[in-house]
Amino acid sequence: MAQMPRGEPRSVPDQDAKSWAAMVEREELKRKLAESALFSPLGGRLDILNQASRLDPTVTIGGQRYREVDNGRANVLVPADDSRFSPAERAGQRRAIERASFIADHPFGSVAYGLATLAGASPATRDRALVGGGMADGALLGVAARGAPARGVPPPFRGAPAPAPVVRDKVRYSEVNANGQATGVNGTLTADMLGAGTKARGTPPGWQGHGRRYNEARAHLLARQFGGSGTDVRNIVTMTHKGANTPQMSSFEGAVARRVRAGEVFEYSVMPLYGPGVLPPSAVLLTAYGSRGTPAARIIQNPAGRRR
Repeated sequence: MAQMPRGEPRSVPDQDAKSWAAMVEREELKRKLAESALFSPLGGRLDILNQASRLDPTVTIGGQRYREVDNGRANVLVPADDSRFSPAERAGQRRAIERASFIADHPFGSVAYGLATLAGASPATRDRALVGGGMADGALLGVAARGAPARGVPPPFRGAPAPAPVVRDKVRYSEVNANGQATGVNGTLTADMLGAGTKARGTPPGWQGHGRRYNEARAHLLARQFGGSGTDVRNIVTMTHKGANTPQMSSFEGAVARRVRAGEVFEYSVMPLYGPGVLPPSAVLLTAYGSRGTPAARIIQNPAGRRR
């Protein structure tokens, strides 16, 4: 078998290694492109895209330069002079890609570029308008970032203690006036108060000294059956017994007592009305607001309060 003649060693390209290197460079370019989109909204993306020209690996074999091309099935080496696109066309394609990416990321830049195009500006002027609009986008992004309020963690909810309940007496007497006359009483009537009052005693203003002789009564403003005191001067007035004190006033009180005994709660008020120069009241106003029915009111005329 004939032997191959010995000659000088020559370099043969390792195509697998070249393909692997090209793929690594493409992946690195994608990573840099993603980072530039996140952290450099204006100029970084264009700088990264300019690196696309580096992904054009060539080798020299026997004085001839070859370039790697993907033909759809595999990467093959073709003479560098047989490219489907001229260097100028490739440069134009790169610029178009860069411009489209920049427009997509910069709304103001795209508007400025479109206006310049409609005005018939030159390509260089349109590019300057695009870059100027992109700078406006970048400035707005910076202002928004600085002006955004800091989101702090809201403090934990601390419930405020409930205010202390207002404790109100069931029976509330008003103070007597300068003449010693009772001026009124309010009460919240409940079933447990029935029958808890005391018998009237003492001498209320205008009392003539003999009930039977003068047909007068030491009358409770808040009735004895509602728990009214018979010894507290704020609760006793002089009234005509037959007619005013009974049955007019007592019948109103009896109707309220029956409803309280049945479980109803009443806001009850009694106000004596005085005329000039007379110590007994000329009339007594009774009002009752029940929890299960409509309010009731009555004015009791008192003849004892009209005598001279």
